Amino acid sequence: MAHTFLFATSLFAVLASAVLATNTNNSCFPGDATVQMYNGDLKLMRDLEVGDKLNVPGLKIAVSKNVFSDVYAFGHKDTDVISEFIQVHTASDMIELSEGHFIPVDAKGKLVYKRAKDLQVGETLWGSSQITELSKVEKLDLYNPFTLSGNIMVNNVEASSHSEWFLDSLFDAIGATEYLPYAYQAVLAPLRAIYNIVGKEIYGKGYAAVNSCVNVAEFGMKHGGSIALTIGINGVATAMLATKA
Repeated sequence: MAHTFLFATSLFAVLASAVLATNTNNSCFPGDATVQMYNGDLKLMRDLEVGDKLNVPGLKIAVSKNVFSDVYAFGHKDTDVISEFIQVHTASDMIELSEGHFIPVDAKGKLVYKRAKDLQVGETLWGSSQITELSKVEKLDLYNPFTLSGNIMVNNVEASSHSEWFLDSLFDAIGATEYLPYAYQAVLAPLRAIYNIVGKEIYGKGYAAVNSCVNVAEFGMKHGGSIALTIGINGVATAMLATKA
C-alpha cells in the first residue's frame, strides 16, 4: 500500500511538471504527419501513444544510424481542431509544423535550431536539403509528442520535440534562441527520469490514469511553467523512495 501511494504521488508530481511545462500556444504537427517506428513501419501522428518507440536522428559520430527513442508525453493531442501550419518544401522532403516549433538547419556544418516562422528559402534543413518553398496551410488536429531524445523524424525530416514557451523572450533578448530546445529538454528531465526509473509499462498506466482525470495536454496549455522544475525534482525524489519501499 505504501509503495503504491508513493508511486502514485511521485507520478502525479512529475506529470504535473510536464503539463506545466507544455506549450502555452498551438505549436505542434498535424494529425496526418508520419513518423517511423523502431521496426521501420510508418505511423500517423494521430495514432501515436505514450511508450511508442520511434526511429529518431542519431549523432553523426554514432556508429549506427538507427537510433530509437520512446514517446513519454504529449504537449498537445487535440483532435478535430483546425490550425495553421507552415509547410516547408525541400527538393526531397516536406514537413508541416506550427510557426513556433523548432527545427534544425545546417549553418555551414553546424546544427542551429530555428523557429519554423524564421526559416528562409535557400537554407538547408539538417540532414535534408535546401528549402525550396515556404507556405501556410490549414490542417486538422494538433499533436506534439515528446521523445526521450528531444528530437523526432516527421515526414522523414528532423525536428525538435520542443517549441516556444516561457524562456523564449529571455533567450531572444540575449541572442541565444538556438539553445532554447536544449533548455526545454533540461526542464523536462524530471519526467524522463521517472519514465526510466519505473519503466514504460508502469509509467504508461500511470500516465493514462492521470490523463483520464485531467487532460494532460489541455491542462498544460492553461498554466505557466515557473514551478515545473521544482515539482518535477520532488517527484523524482518520491519515486526513488517508492522503488525502495
